[in-house]
Amino acid sequence: MVREARLQEIPKGALKIEYEPEVDVLTIYLQDPETPLSHSSEIEPGVILNYAEDSSLSSVEILDASKRYPSGQLAASSVDEFIDLKMASKLASIAPVTLRTQAEKGKLWALRLGGQWVTTRERLQQYIDSRARKARI
Repeated sequence: MVREARLQEIPKGALKIEYEPEVDVLTIYLQDPETPLSHSSEIEPGVILNYAEDSSLSSVEILDASKRYPSGQLAASSVDEFIDLKMASKLASIAPVTLRTQAEKGKLWALRLGGQWVTTRERLQQYIDSRARKARI
């Protein structure tokens, strides 16, 4: 029997993408957004890499983002954090292979980033809710 469940809080450090329309900057956080930074470098005009104190890449900033990406894509990108299916599995108590299979079938919204399946907390919750609805029918 599928139980209706709520996801637990996601630990800090999950991939997060945030768009700030006031300054037209898209930031991709690879580490906790609160990670102290040691230095930055502009790899091309308008693309800045920020490094943590341990010299690991912490975030990427894209200036003038609305000139590079459609506005709908930018608005959608700042809503949630990406989590890999291993983390999603822990949060939802569903086997990772099941989540991957459901993603491949299009029943769980997910995409592949760097060879790894990722979803969002919101989409994972929608999938859990849909399983609970089907179980009641």
